[in-house]
Amino acid sequence: MAVAGRLWIAGGWRAELSVNGAARTEEADFERGHHLLCRMAEFGAQQAGRELGEPVLRSFDDLATNSPAALLHCLSGLGQEGEAARREWRRAFELDPRMAAPRSGLAAMLLQQGQAEAAAGLLAGVGLSDGFAAAELGLGLWAAGEVALSFELLQAAVKANPQNGLALAALAAQLARRAGGGEPDEQHEALDEAQLLATQATQLAGDDYRTWAALADVHRARGDFSQAGFFYGVALRLAPEAPALLKDAGANWLQARQAKQALPLIKQAIAAAPQDAENLGNLAFAHILLGDPQAALEAARRAAKLGPHHARLRILHGDLALRAGKKEEALEAWARAAEL
Repeated sequence: MAVAGRLWIAGGWRAELSVNGAARTEEADFERGHHLLCRMAEFGAQQAGRELGEPVLRSFDDLATNSPAALLHCLSGLGQEGEAARREWRRAFELDPRMAAPRSGLAAMLLQQGQAEAAAGLLAGVGLSDGFAAAELGLGLWAAGEVALSFELLQAAVKANPQNGLALAALAAQLARRAGGGEPDEQHEALDEAQLLATQATQLAGDDYRTWAALADVHRARGDFSQAGFFYGVALRLAPEAPALLKDAGANWLQARQAKQALPLIKQAIAAAPQDAENLGNLAFAHILLGDPQAALEAARRAAKLGPHHARLRILHGDLALRAGKKEEALEAWARAAEL
């Protein structure tokens, strides 16, 4: 397929695109450059015998700007990688801080570098029309612990593209986890919505363990631990070594007070994520349910040492130390918890 195109400034925007000999020319005022690009993309797709879906067409709105230079720098960044792309998007951001596309591009780079807080700051107050970018950023921020902004982005992603199974699953899981703080009627409504989203997610992306894990999260939030355990099992068959999944599956059986089912999962979670102190806290709870206070205390000690800034683990350590008659150890653990 032969494709050639040009974009230039002549009192406004002008664009030419030729696809397999069929040509089209478009003009637009500077503030409607993103619409011009959208029309040219539609033309190119049509000449190739394809049709751009609504989510793709909506994504062009993130290129909206009154600054021709900002749009040119942003487009230049889209055609490059690494530091070259970062420079172009940074310049576009400087020229028009309200433009969404360079912000999302820079934020994605920051997330890849492990700078989730900086990425969240860059995206705060920015409404993304690009559902694909919103989903990617929402999932990344959720994994990094930036839950509030992640929730907003996932809502935007699902609104822009209701067929994105992973965005649906992540939004369902967040709704399930947020439902515990509301009134009973609000909780019920939120969990109904979460279950609908998670069910749709399994239909759209049933080969991804995260969709089944989200459905399990919803049932766990409802207190239906048996059904949650079933869906965690489906997810584990797809991803048997996923650390967060192992932790959630084990915690589910702990909540059901089924320590024998929880213990193997907790041990697998510890092996998969040895630096996650919460897994050792779960191990302590499992040993409590199994009637082994000494093993529970040892696990709590390890949890508190590994997670010195987790007040809940410090308190657990203190409680178990007191039960074992170790008053001084208990007082020290509680004192450290009080400092947090």
